[in-house]
Amino acid sequence: MARPRDPLIEERILDATDDLIAEHGYAGLTMEAIAERAGVGKPTIYRRFANRDEVVMAVNARASIPVEPVDTGSLLGDIQAVVRGVVPTVNTPTIRATLGPQVGRAIADDTANRVFQDTVGGSSDVYMRPIWQRGLDRGEIDPDLDYLVARTALGTAVIFSLTLYRLDDSCVDQIARMWVRSVAPPPER
Repeated sequence: MARPRDPLIEERILDATDDLIAEHGYAGLTMEAIAERAGVGKPTIYRRFANRDEVVMAVNARASIPVEPVDTGSLLGDIQAVVRGVVPTVNTPTIRATLGPQVGRAIADDTANRVFQDTVGGSSDVYMRPIWQRGLDRGEIDPDLDYLVARTALGTAVIFSLTLYRLDDSCVDQIARMWVRSVAPPPER
């Protein structure tokens, strides 16, 4: 008879990964070190994740989901709340150490791309899809626009402004205002 899974094991694996990246960087992260730190065997990790990159993507996805749903009553208010909430998750040792290698692998490899889209890329759907739908319902969003394109543009602008260009986090309010204007319905003529 199979032993039931411990629901806390995945959290221990992700916590161990996060700690190890902060201590040794992405390049120094190994499955052996994760297993040792989490107090599990490597097969336990491989039952949940195909490789080191998938573990790291799960760590990053876990960090990117706001704890509370956002509903301020307006598209601009919702987007400002979301992008402000992303700032502390982007400015972490794990994200800074792993974002470049993860994006590079996702660009070069179709399998890594699918994993990236399903974890890090898709994690924002939990809070962005309801915001998008409310914006459509209130007439704040052009219904001809594609949700995925718009969500990707917003996430890319925020994340790369903070991590690659090292802009001050005050830039996120400006990004939110620009994004909301860009998805608004065209003016009637």
